[in-house]
Amino acid sequence: MLMRTRGLAPTLAFVLGLLVSLGAPACSSKPAAPATPEVPKLQPAETFDWTGEKISFSMPPVGWRREGETSGGIKGVRFVKERSVGEGIGLGDYYILADRNRSSHIREILDKFDTFDYGFAWDKALRTAYAYTDTPFSALETEIAERVNNEVGQASVAYRNRDRDVAKAHLEAALAESSRLHFSLDEVIARVEFKPERRENPEWYQMLGRRETTIAGERAVVVDYTVKVPERQMTYAAREAYFVHNSHMFICTFIGLQESLIIFDAILASIDWQK
Repeated sequence: MLMRTRGLAPTLAFVLGLLVSLGAPACSSKPAAPATPEVPKLQPAETFDWTGEKISFSMPPVGWRREGETSGGIKGVRFVKERSVGEGIGLGDYYILADRNRSSHIREILDKFDTFDYGFAWDKALRTAYAYTDTPFSALETEIAERVNNEVGQASVAYRNRDRDVAKAHLEAALAESSRLHFSLDEVIARVEFKPERRENPEWYQMLGRRETTIAGERAVVVDYTVKVPERQMTYAAREAYFVHNSHMFICTFIGLQESLIIFDAILASIDWQK
């Protein structure tokens, strides 16, 4: 039913006059600026050590369920928003890269060196000291891997010949070589960066942009894209961030509604390194 407008103009005039008398700002033809979205309150930070490098960051707000993440070469944590359309936030260490440096394994053998006897335990431990030689990330890695493996091989021979001192010396040389290995973002980003053609259904993905930024003091790459999910008849916003700290590649992912991206960005901003 149409509203009757008789007497409306005087009423509006009265209200406007009252607002002016109370000090209300005059009307403007300029549209009001959109309100800045308020960041939901994050929960206290926690520290994780998935593959030998500690990282700390704030937890998502209440209502995000925590799960473990072990897919795609990543060890980390994933948060799924409860009662949502499948929104998720993931943070993890790319263990495929972290495992390339065998320093921690060699150091562990040296720490326990005097406890080893000739036999299975020693052979099993020594196998973990050999460096990977397949699909290296850099020429330096190839060089170091060859030297590490040569020293470990000589340590094995010396140990079989009951020359423990020489075996230990070769392991110390292997550790010195392995400790020279460092990875940069430029050396590893190509292996992990999101590309639609790497996905099973590339037509579902659309790139929106790629930019460089800084996360926790480290140079980072951020990629934005969208994902169509036919079974839900929805298109999701997605963002991935990559950065390297102490030769560990950290990969952070988001998929969900556009308005939830603010939570993902707030978590990235909270990242800190623990000594």
